Amino acid sequence: MMKSMSKILSALLSAAMLVSLSGCWNYTEIDDMSIVAGVAIDKNEKENNLQLTVEMVDTQGETQQSQASFKMISLTGNTMFDIVRNMISLVGKKLFWSHAKVIILGEEVARDGLIKVIDWYSRDTETRADVFLFVSSEKNARSILDLNSVTKTIISYELAQMMKDETFISTAPVVEIWDFIDKVETSGNEAVAPLIYINEENDQKSERVNGTAVFVKDRMVGKLDGEETKYTLFAKNKIKGGVLKVENAQGIPTYSLEILSNRTKVRPKWVDGRIELQIHTVTHTGLDEAMSSKGLAGEESIQIIEKRASEALQQNILSVIRKVQRDYHADIFGFGEVIHEEMPKTWPKLKEDWSGEFTDLAVTVRSDIIIQSTAKSSRTIKIGK
Repeated sequence: MMKSMSKILSALLSAAMLVSLSGCWNYTEIDDMSIVAGVAIDKNEKENNLQLTVEMVDTQGETQQSQASFKMISLTGNTMFDIVRNMISLVGKKLFWSHAKVIILGEEVARDGLIKVIDWYSRDTETRADVFLFVSSEKNARSILDLNSVTKTIISYELAQMMKDETFISTAPVVEIWDFIDKVETSGNEAVAPLIYINEENDQKSERVNGTAVFVKDRMVGKLDGEETKYTLFAKNKIKGGVLKVENAQGIPTYSLEILSNRTKVRPKWVDGRIELQIHTVTHTGLDEAMSSKGLAGEESIQIIEKRASEALQQNILSVIRKVQRDYHADIFGFGEVIHEEMPKTWPKLKEDWSGEFTDLAVTVRSDIIIQSTAKSSRTIKIGK
């Protein structure tokens, strides 16, 4: 990770130097700009306005071979545009936004509504739309960026890399700002964002991404944990990897299935005069762990494990859908979009009160898990007598 930080810094400096050498219309000297890596946005309770914290790449400080330097600055104000412009006088340089990777939002800001704090970002000609969005589970969003004083790395770039690898874990959604805004502007598919928190283990602190912030339009209304997020991704056909734990006949977690691929089909049907959403998942897995000395035979055959895993997945997917229907009334699964595509004449009648329609929507789930490999061995380790 430290080597990758050094490479990132070198790339940023090279890019900035190319700009200064190109002679183009937006010619900018590297000494006259500050490269933004990421930002945190919090509610400033004292003055009832906003606080923006910016993590910047330090292009002037001494940089070790394996370590990128950083600078931090915070400023409060009534609007984001006002804060960003005032930062120029505070820093003494123009802020260079095109290499920013993350926006971390405080939970209070998220619950108040995000459009007022991210509209400036989507409009600015120097910012990019592929910036990763997060909601902080900590007291404030700045505390996440402040971890750089502990890790001695640029947290924003670590988080960007973490989200690129998240598909192999599947305990948080991967959301870029353009995707969030698109969900807010359309009906039938509410927005989500990954939750981020500070993990402390063996007296060491580090950032961790786990769980989902659920939104209705641009306001956060609730949370899902990492396991619930995994089953949400199944329902949305967004699952790319991760692990499924399977219990034995006694209800003890015994087997670990690695998700190799998955395909989820969602189809609306008319059943007894009402729409029913029918979900079918087919998941190919590999058996990566069997914490049993009995072997894969008899009561614990591959077929039995597949059946038990399928039933558990089916129940877990249905459980998280019902929780979101009951507690949040937020169609984060995109069921409205499916009905719009499959039943275009019916959708206009449902669109006006889709939140209520979604809450009462009948949903069925059928899951099929296929164990197509048992890693290097088809046998378990047996204890000698």
